[in-house]
Amino acid sequence: MFRVTYQRELTAAKQLEELGIEHYIPTVRAKIRNEKGLAIGWKTEPLIHNYIFIRDSYNNLLAIKQYKIDYLRFVMGKDDSGVANVPQYVPDKQMADFMKVVRTMGSKPVDPDIDLRKGDRVRILTGPFEGVEGVYVRMPNRHEKRVVIKIEGIAAVATVALNASDVEKLEPIKEEKKNTYNF
Repeated sequence: MFRVTYQRELTAAKQLEELGIEHYIPTVRAKIRNEKGLAIGWKTEPLIHNYIFIRDSYNNLLAIKQYKIDYLRFVMGKDDSGVANVPQYVPDKQMADFMKVVRTMGSKPVDPDIDLRKGDRVRILTGPFEGVEGVYVRMPNRHEKRVVIKIEGIAAVATVALNASDVEKLEPIKEEKKNTYNF
């Protein structure tokens, strides 16, 4: 995962595309309003400002950051062993699930710091989210339950309301660090 300065995530995406580098910016369609508040059109804007997900090796990412796009910044954090100030990553499966939910009209961003109450890890069995894995939770101030896909400290998205029969319970697993998207 990377941060960009001054909301230049779309500019960085264009440069990465020209370089042939795989990347992802979650976007939403937003209404353009005139000075009276009337909708006059649509625009595409980032769902999470200043973040871009890039998939490549650490050495290539370092070279791109140093020589091509100098305003990219690694998102730093702790690794699994508690060592601080290491570049953060998102495992492939988690990123694929996050992208699938964000691209679906029924998805809704959720505050990443919200207490999601630890629930069962589940896999959705039916519908447009079939195969998505996440945490089965009750949303605050709501009676329905949803599967939440969370990228720690950055964002979380929730699927549409689901029935218990639409999911299967998974055993808790430890995330692997193979083939990952970097911030």
